[in-house]
Amino acid sequence: MRWLGVAGWEIAFDGRVLYFDPYLSRFDYRLPGGPLVPDPAVVDRLLNSGRLAGPPELIMISHGHWDHMADVPQLLGRSGWASKTIHTIGTETHRHLLAAMGTPAARLKNYIHATGGEDLEFGDGAYRVQVIRSLHSQSRGYGFFAPGTRTAPPAAPASITDLVEGGTLAYQVTVADRLKVLMFGGTNFVERELAGLRPDVVAISMTDHSSLHRYLDRLLTTLGGPRYVIPVHHDDMITGFDAPGLAATVDRTAAQQLKEAVHRLRLRTEVIEPEHLRPLLF
Repeated sequence: MRWLGVAGWEIAFDGRVLYFDPYLSRFDYRLPGGPLVPDPAVVDRLLNSGRLAGPPELIMISHGHWDHMADVPQLLGRSGWASKTIHTIGTETHRHLLAAMGTPAARLKNYIHATGGEDLEFGDGAYRVQVIRSLHSQSRGYGFFAPGTRTAPPAAPASITDLVEGGTLAYQVTVADRLKVLMFGGTNFVERELAGLRPDVVAISMTDHSSLHRYLDRLLTTLGGPRYVIPVHHDDMITGFDAPGLAATVDRTAAQQLKEAVHRLRLRTEVIEPEHLRPLLF
């Protein structure tokens, strides 16, 4: 597993590569008007340097916001990957946003429209993907950025506000009988949708959760005390991968919150603090 920053992951095993929420451009969303400016050169540099593996055979989208799917169209449109089959999973809204952003129509033929509850096998049984209905983060004011859905492709998005949430999904990837990895893109969850899941590794989104009732305690208890938990979505989202100060943009209190919850619940869970693009081996 390789953390791509924000909530993103690369999962590689047995010659296969999967992406979850692969936002890589890290452009400055704070500029006036919030321009949507993904940068293909960033992806090129990561792939050419070996810090990102590809092509993926599956891309999983948690929700439609720019910091989760802005780079998916350019990944799907890479000319060097044209002969490779790449499946993408997301909601109806996410598909319409991808189409509006110029994703090649041929790629959208391999789009898997999900709503949560799907239990899918890939690679002739090499791995399983469970799609889980989930929720977006809710901040102190109980709302969240750019809510909404799309039932048809809108005009080409120009601003980050044009990429609406469009429903939120979580994913559990099971690699044969070796490892179960559960990934969240939003700092929230539906407790009943996680019932019975016992992942080995959980990537837990750690944006503001002050409006949620006992977020970490409920999540860790519902999942039965996973062996490993990893905080994500706790960097500044804009500092480039080659910037010397990248490590300092990670909010270290996120890991501390997780450690305190583990201690409070008397679990044997290990908290792993990820570093951008540094592989974690399981």
